[in-house]
Amino acid sequence: MKKFTALLTSLLLTISLWGHSADAAAFPDVHPNEKAYEAVEEMADRGLISGFPDGTFRQNEPVTRAQSTIFLGRVQGITGYQNVKLPYSDVAPSQAAFPYIAYYAYQNVFELGNRFYPDTKVTRAELARTVVRALGLSGTLDVPFTDVPASHPYASYINALAANGLTNGTGNNQYSPDGIVTRGQMAIFMLNIDNFLGTDEKPDYTIDPSFVPNATEKAIGQLVNEERAKVGLAPVKLANDVSFIARTKSKDMHDRGYFDHNSPTYGSPFDMLTDFGLRYTTAGENIAAGYADAEAVMEGWMNSPGHRSNILNPVFKEIGVGVYNRYYTQMFITR
Repeated sequence: MKKFTALLTSLLLTISLWGHSADAAAFPDVHPNEKAYEAVEEMADRGLISGFPDGTFRQNEPVTRAQSTIFLGRVQGITGYQNVKLPYSDVAPSQAAFPYIAYYAYQNVFELGNRFYPDTKVTRAELARTVVRALGLSGTLDVPFTDVPASHPYASYINALAANGLTNGTGNNQYSPDGIVTRGQMAIFMLNIDNFLGTDEKPDYTIDPSFVPNATEKAIGQLVNEERAKVGLAPVKLANDVSFIARTKSKDMHDRGYFDHNSPTYGSPFDMLTDFGLRYTTAGENIAAGYADAEAVMEGWMNSPGHRSNILNPVFKEIGVGVYNRYYTQMFITR
């Protein structure tokens, strides 16, 4: 019989250390009477889009292929693939869009080729194809757009996008397939996609095989073993797959605005580990929020009896550490 060590009382609620405003972002160049206002405010408030250093949003500026990929990835809630190879000569691992481009390329949303053209402006037809393929949509319209004949190469994508309620076109029963997507329009698309996913959202339980913990996550793992060594305990191994799940949990807490062991998306940490395909005999979880760095969060955990008992539990053999926007998760397991 599987034994579960459920230390769900090991909470460290320190969100007060990190000020976060719940007020909607306000851009002086986006007004309440404008079409994109609601979408811009909602997406900005959730941290999915941002303005420029001068405080403006510039809703009429065009969106590039790279930018649209980042926006789509953010609203879809993916973390992307970072340590993979791509054939595109114009997309470097150092670029902000790389993880998202890599993810969608490996999911067959984008065709593989010599170049990706990340700085090319995105047309509304191209965005329709990307969104439909990324979300796996299908469907037809009873009354197609007048400017999208059946012979249009992207007609099936545009029709599927509209059939699923993700666009109403640009007015007068037109879609304007050759029009360039603006930042304001992208915000509207993002809000529509977010609302669509919210109606039938299914978590992705795929572990990125190329995932490796970042520097902060590695530092926390090292500090855990230093604390264990002080009391004569064997070190725990920092596991990539468990760390991927731990970071997913931290990102989920940030994105959905909660702080709890039980996720509205994934359920308990034990359900989460099992649903991601891990098999174990015992497990535990520590969470925290608001700390500035690895040393600070470890000090907080070690000063809390419940969290300390997880860190110094001799039964645990592996640890996963996930950090996302000052949300911290430790997952301890023995397989």
